[in-house]
Amino acid sequence: MCDNINENDVLFEEDELSKTRFDINIKDITFAIIFVVCSIIMSVFGIFGGFRAGFTAASLMILGAVTVYFKSKQVKTGVYPVVCGLLALGLTAVFSITSNYSVRFWSFVVLALLSLIWFTSLVSKERAKGDLGIVKEIFSPIFRLAMPNLPNAIASLVSGEKSKTFGKVILGILLAIPVLFVVVPLLMSSDEAFSGMVSLAFENLALSIVKIILGLILSIFLIAYCISLKKKELPQIKSSNFKGLESAPTISFLSVLSICYLSYLLSQLAYFFSAFSGFLPANYIFSVSAYARRGFFEMSVIAAINFVIIFAVLLLSRKKNGKINIASRTLSTFIGLFTLLIIATALSKMFLYIGELGMTELRITTSVFMIFLAVVFITLLIRLYVPTVKVIKTGFVAAAICLIVLGTVNVNSVIAGYNYYAYKNNILDDIDVSTIYYIGDEGVPYLAKLADDENKTIARLAKENLFYCFEDYYESEYNYQLNKLEVGEKKYKGIGEFSFARSRAYEVLDDVMQKQPQILNYNDEYYDYRY
Repeated sequence: MCDNINENDVLFEEDELSKTRFDINIKDITFAIIFVVCSIIMSVFGIFGGFRAGFTAASLMILGAVTVYFKSKQVKTGVYPVVCGLLALGLTAVFSITSNYSVRFWSFVVLALLSLIWFTSLVSKERAKGDLGIVKEIFSPIFRLAMPNLPNAIASLVSGEKSKTFGKVILGILLAIPVLFVVVPLLMSSDEAFSGMVSLAFENLALSIVKIILGLILSIFLIAYCISLKKKELPQIKSSNFKGLESAPTISFLSVLSICYLSYLLSQLAYFFSAFSGFLPANYIFSVSAYARRGFFEMSVIAAINFVIIFAVLLLSRKKNGKINIASRTLSTFIGLFTLLIIATALSKMFLYIGELGMTELRITTSVFMIFLAVVFITLLIRLYVPTVKVIKTGFVAAAICLIVLGTVNVNSVIAGYNYYAYKNNILDDIDVSTIYYIGDEGVPYLAKLADDENKTIARLAKENLFYCFEDYYESEYNYQLNKLEVGEKKYKGIGEFSFARSRAYEVLDDVMQKQPQILNYNDEYYDYRY
């Protein structure tokens, strides 16, 4: 009798387990294999390729594969998700063009978010409501559907009726691996040609294994996400019972902040009216450079803080007909207009600063961030009076457009080019050669131009930084007997590490080696000031 009970328990457990399994078909198995291949390519050529051309290719493959897998005639995709999908495609190009780390990092973040919006729209018939609805569409499929169903998705894939052959193939491959560890060394010992081929293929075996393992890990999450989203309905998100904060504390908080900002505006009159000159230090002398350098980044932080405050008030305050009370709305409008004013002031400061000292990555990217923030703030101010306006949706689109522009025009190339031509046309009195060097790939062509500059100090610094470039871009070793850098193979030669800017940098460096080989000589005159 005990045996019967145990047998029934086992049958019951198997029956319950089968209920949780997904119905896997040939299409699911085929795309699972495609997802594994795409994930390995992403790891090998994208992530380990430095998020350059390899990442562009892998992202396009994953976007295309998941889109084809999800696409169904039963689900109609809205205009906004289509815009997100197109912007995601545009962002993939950024990684092949620019070497700017900030642009590529934020492009990766926004690309991931826009892709998730696009994917969800392909399988979900209902759109989430509210200003935070788009955030729910991004993260709900991951944390409420894909992650809880990850074990079932993988188990269903390898043990279903139509996937038994797939599981057996995987098992056969795994069983063959230990045998290969015995057979391959024996074959290598028996033949030099085969030994050379294998040695070349597995020159960096440990790193290759790490890349493949990372790709397999990525594929597990990608497969679980796709199968779960394809096979199950998205869980309904219950509406919150939160009725909103009372108006009194909100109005008090905004009033204190408004008084502070009003005091700031009052202090600014000291620059224009002598009656308020007592606000400035004694013997104060107005200097454009001092004015330009001071306050830009502080204003950027204040603008970001004000956005969070107004958006939080908008979300958390009690509403009538979708609008917060008139006092909170008025105070929020004042703070918003004040923020737009300081954004305009901060940008004017930065333009003065650039005009005096030239461009840098931080100056340009922060300026673009302020422009993005101004667009979002204008949307937020409209949202105070028009409840149907979606701030976060606008923010995603604005961020994507800013990053695509920064990436495709190649902001680093613009920075290096502006500084060079502004210096040559006497707009700038001097040029920071180190800034050109630290820009990266895009700075190399301008270092080569500055190496022939009439100013001997600038030319010396340019040649010295070109010497560093050869160390950065080539497998090089310094020959102390000849006092010369011996240049070997290129460090970045894989397709995954390719970018247009890097390709141009190599063309310039190769040309410099032919026309100015003395740059590789450590003892040349322009290195006399190295230390």
